Amino acid sequence: MGLIKLIFKLLVLPMIVAVTLIQWVGIFFTQFSTVIFNLLAGLMFLITIAGWMFGISAGAETLRLLAVAFVVFIIPHIAEWLIIRIAVINYGLRDFIKS
Repeated sequence: MGLIKLIFKLLVLPMIVAVTLIQWVGIFFTQFSTVIFNLLAGLMFLITIAGWMFGISAGAETLRLLAVAFVVFIIPHIAEWLIIRIAVINYGLRDFIKS
């Protein structure tokens, strides 16, 4: 039984390396894109509100553009949620190696 567990632990080692690299690359791209997406969402929000206040756009169009700005704002948060799930998988594999 111990030999089979040792074989599985050796098979999991490359998976840990791959998941760790995916996690690091995901963290880098998520942090980089968060800045860009937040600036873009803020700019879209301000332009939409200014257009509504000056009467350039109607109410339905304003709501549609605000929804688009919210979607642009929420995309990095969804990516962070996925990175957290990848980290949980990584820690689970590491716990298997330690057991």
